Amino acid sequence: MFDIEWRGRRVALKAGNGKYICTKRNGQLAAVTDTVGEDEEFVLKLINRPILVLHGDHGFVCYHRNSNMLDANRSTYDVFQIIFSDGAYQIKGLGGKFWYVASNGTVCSDGERSEDFFFEFRESSRVAIKGKNGKYLRGDQAGTLRADAETLHRATLWEY
Repeated sequence: MFDIEWRGRRVALKAGNGKYICTKRNGQLAAVTDTVGEDEEFVLKLINRPILVLHGDHGFVCYHRNSNMLDANRSTYDVFQIIFSDGAYQIKGLGGKFWYVASNGTVCSDGERSEDFFFEFRESSRVAIKGKNGKYLRGDQAGTLRADAETLHRATLWEY
C-alpha cells in the first residue's frame, strides 16, 4: 500500500515502510529515502481522457446562461476539454475559451489564456481540483462554482 502526497505539479509516494519511493540512476524504483527531493517526485497524468464532465453534491457543472460563470447545480452536463501541461491541466470550453479563477474566487469560463488547475485523485472516480489561488473548487449553495475551499471535504470532491 502507498500513500500519495500531493505537491502541486508533482506527487510523492510513501511506501508501507514509511520511506519514499525514489528513482535510482539505473531506473529502478526503491522505497529507501526519508525525505522528498527531485528523485522522489513523480508526475501523474490522465491517459486517453481529453474531456471532462464534473458532478458534485448539487449537480453537474455547466455554463451559466447569461454570464461567464459556471454553475455546479444542474441536472444536465456540459463537456469540457482538458489539456495536460507539466503536471497541471488547463480546462477549455466553448469557443476555445479557458477556465480561470477570478479575484473573488469565482470560476469563469471566458479566459483568453489558459490557467493551470491541479487535479488530486483522492477516491475512486473522485477528484479534487485546486485553482492557481491554492484553493479547492466547490459548488456553493447558490450553485456557483468557486475556488475558495481551504481544505478537502465532500463538496470539493467531484465525480469525473
